[in-house]
This record gives sequence, structure tokens and C-alpha cells, in this order.
Amino acid sequence: MEPIQEDLVEETWEEVAEFTPNKINKIMQKVGKEQSALLAFIVEFTEDLDQEVKELAIYMFFNVYRMFQKGFGKKIKLISPDDVIKCYESNEDLMQSLEGAHDKFYDRIARVQVSSQPFVMKYIVETLLEPPEAEDAVELTDEDMGFLFLLLKTVVDILNDKT
Repeated sequence: MEPIQEDLVEETWEEVAEFTPNKINKIMQKVGKEQSALLAFIVEFTEDLDQEVKELAIYMFFNVYRMFQKGFGKKIKLISPDDVIKCYESNEDLMQSLEGAHDKFYDRIARVQVSSQPFVMKYIVETLLEPPEAEDAVELTDEDMGFLFLLLKTVVDILNDKT
């Protein structure tokens, strides 16, 4: 699958930043009808997080989904709960296998693993690492960052696979 271009990624998050809460809600309802398993995954896996962190996760999910919609149109195949769990477990295993790995090895694996959609992943990483001084930045713990990265990498991998 071709990567979504950097300008489309940037254009999408800038566009979404201008959406009203009402518009986001309407579109999210449509996402829930089109890809209920994927939306349920994000909602369920973030329910125990602090409210601000949960809202950030759902907002980032929304942006990523829109990036794929704009990049590939209506070509996203139906995603099953099994697809989601299989991909999440695979990513979780990868993250656990990298614990304690040498930094150079970790960097090489990370580049290979995120290369299918490098600009979408760049958006995720930059958003998660946004300095707390930024206007509407959410203060994240290292654990929050790692967990949200795992969830959103799973979303990117599944959407990439299903387009």
C-alpha cells in the first residue's frame, strides 16, 4: 500500500482542528456504523485512562481515520473484532520484545515497523511528544505515551491492511 503523503496528513489534522464538536460527533457516528469494531477497540481500551488522555486518544484516532479516508476514499474494507485483536496482540508482542533492546536495534526495528505509513506515524509521535507548554497539549506520562502509541499503531496497521 502506498503511504499517505505528508501534505495530506498535515492538511487533515489542520482541517479537523477547525471542526466543531457537533461535526466531529456526527462523523464519529458514521465511523461507528462503518467500522464499529475499530471504534469499539479505541473506546474500550481507553475507558480507564484519565479523561484528557482518553479524549486525546479518540481525537487522534479520528484524525488517523480521516487521513485514511481522504487518502484512499471509500476503499476501507470492513474490519472485524478478530482483525483488531490479532493486530493489537502482534504489536503488543513486538513492543514487549523490544524492552531492554539496544537503542540502535530499537531504532532500526521502529523504522521498519512504521515505514508503511511514515507520515501518519510521524503525526502520532509528534502529537504524543508535544511539549506540555503547547497551547492545548495534554500532559502524558511515559506509560500513557507508550499505550497510546500501541493503540494508534494498531489502528494504522489495520487501516493500512484494509485499504
